[in-house]
Amino acid sequence: MVRRPTPRPSAESPHERCPPENSPQIPTPQIDVLTYAGGRVELRRERFAVDVQRGHFQLADALNAPLADVAMLCAGGEFASLDDVLFLDTETTGLAGGAGTFVFLVGLASFKGGEFEVRQWLLPDPAEEEGLLDALDEEASAARGIVSFHGRGFDLPRIEERYLLAGRRSPFCQLPHLDLLVGARRVFRMRAGRVNLQHLERLILGTARLDDLPGAECPQAWYDYLKGTKSPMWRVLEHNLLDLLSLPTLLAALARPAVGVGPSPDVHAAGKVLARAGLEERALDLQLGAASRAVDGHVAARAHDEASRLLRRQRRAAEAAAESLAATMADPALPGPWLALAKYHEHKTKELALALVCCQRLESILFLRSRSESRRRDLKKRVARLERKQAASAPTTA
Repeated sequence: MVRRPTPRPSAESPHERCPPENSPQIPTPQIDVLTYAGGRVELRRERFAVDVQRGHFQLADALNAPLADVAMLCAGGEFASLDDVLFLDTETTGLAGGAGTFVFLVGLASFKGGEFEVRQWLLPDPAEEEGLLDALDEEASAARGIVSFHGRGFDLPRIEERYLLAGRRSPFCQLPHLDLLVGARRVFRMRAGRVNLQHLERLILGTARLDDLPGAECPQAWYDYLKGTKSPMWRVLEHNLLDLLSLPTLLAALARPAVGVGPSPDVHAAGKVLARAGLEERALDLQLGAASRAVDGHVAARAHDEASRLLRRQRRAAEAAAESLAATMADPALPGPWLALAKYHEHKTKELALALVCCQRLESILFLRSRSESRRRDLKKRVARLERKQAASAPTTA
């Protein structure tokens, strides 16, 4: 193997090291050329102190995050700690996959010795692909898990295709995998809308990239690199590096709503995930906290409504009705609380007139906001039943 010394990077934020927009000078990274049995592969290695600040978070915040909560939000990939866990991001020549789609850059990072070490494996020639696979075998052999963003649906399937085409088995397929995109969709979509990584960086993490190469231009940069033009590939390496550095901070950001920290929409969304996982007491505390702190009426109403549902499951009918009433006051256009109040007054307090009023409000909401014929039919049956009950009880009342 041929190795050249790698200079130690400064502790400044990576996007501060990117050249300013329209700058003709692209920084040249230090590249080592390694030779494996299957061929040559190029490696760029950088290390960052764990106290490096990335927007609202430090890299070290991931080390203190409750991983069990993050695994629950991301639907899998649970591990006890981040020791020997690989953060992974790839660059490919296409999105569709197949024999013609090369994985030309595999970025891996891990916490080692109080630092966050990034290793970017670059394929210098399609004919040398076996060398890249050898390097990945070496990396995966010591790994205890993977953290990625959309790795479950994109990065790992592309890597596994390249192994399959080489007649080999991917070493990553058996490792526990924490895909942060799953958690981001569940927790941040209500507030963020779209959940691509760079949008989450700006809105959730508090970082912004300067002069970043668009992902769609990365394949052409590699083709140019194969022909001898180096500068575009350096920008691809920086793009991949910034993706990797966002993974631990996004993991830390995902952990906060599950313990009730953060904006109300995130806490409300995390509470719904915990409720589906059977942690109803924790979920109830999150919903009550989100409702009490919410600035937006619609968010407060949804949190009150979810708290009411959890209280009904615990047979705490009066408290559930109070939460439903609070939801109608926060957002009168939300249909669920009106239906809950109609059922409560019909079956618990026997105040049929109040139940009818709730049904009438729900009827007007469904007329304006819902196209569901089944919901309208069910509501008509409920109104007819309430009217019959009210008519039957009228002589007794008189």
